[in-house]
Amino acid sequence: MKLLEIVKLLDGQPNATRQALIMEHLDVLGVRYVEQKYATGTNLFVDLGRAESKIGVGTHFDRVPISAGANDNGSAIAVGLDIIRKHQEANSTAGVRVFFFDEEETGLKGSLAYVAQYGIRNLTGLLNMELVGMGDKFALWPVDASHSGQLLQAFEAVARHQQVNCSRFDQIVTNTADHLPFRQAGLRDAFTITCITDQDIATAHYYFQAIEQQANTAELMEILAQAPLFKHYHQPTDTYEKLNEAALTMTSAAIWETIRATQ
Repeated sequence: MKLLEIVKLLDGQPNATRQALIMEHLDVLGVRYVEQKYATGTNLFVDLGRAESKIGVGTHFDRVPISAGANDNGSAIAVGLDIIRKHQEANSTAGVRVFFFDEEETGLKGSLAYVAQYGIRNLTGLLNMELVGMGDKFALWPVDASHSGQLLQAFEAVARHQQVNCSRFDQIVTNTADHLPFRQAGLRDAFTITCITDQDIATAHYYFQAIEQQANTAELMEILAQAPLFKHYHQPTDTYEKLNEAALTMTSAAIWETIRATQ
């Protein structure tokens, strides 16, 4: 099954149905998973490999009610499932923990609940994903020039080898994503991956210049609308037709090769 077909299945479905569809895919793959129930939701995570230490791969399955939830974050779900498939096909012993968090859109409740219960023990780092279904470049955030870490540096090296432009950003509009609770708990080598285009980069520079010039909210939103990444963000138009298989497979390949390079 192509990754875009997985996104299509998730499009517009209620969060509970999206969770059930992930569980169905995991059952088909024949992997055991943990359902972590907490006060307001349920996280899913899968442990792979025999190594005690794990590289985290993060996704979230909830969507904002107005949005179909394709790029945010059906795209990441499809890649997460593909990482599991790759691990199985390679008969790999690499330690990986793939997360499917609940309630990211309502205050990172799922990832906060995970960290509250399990902490960051056994995790060497986290490759979190947000909006990875369109674009031909990687944005890593929030990561500045001073950041270092085995996982971060390995991902950048893999991107260079695969001839994919990979840039660090202090933020992409906001620093809020499921890497944050892990960072706050002390896991420094945790960051989010987003796929972008040249136009997104140009718009980002313009956007941050406007912030420095104290532009009002309406002006900032008008600038953001010029970026392909945010044109459909949290909108009914965030549907699978806007995405492309190349971005999904590019992301999956980079994450998988990073896992291989750090084991």
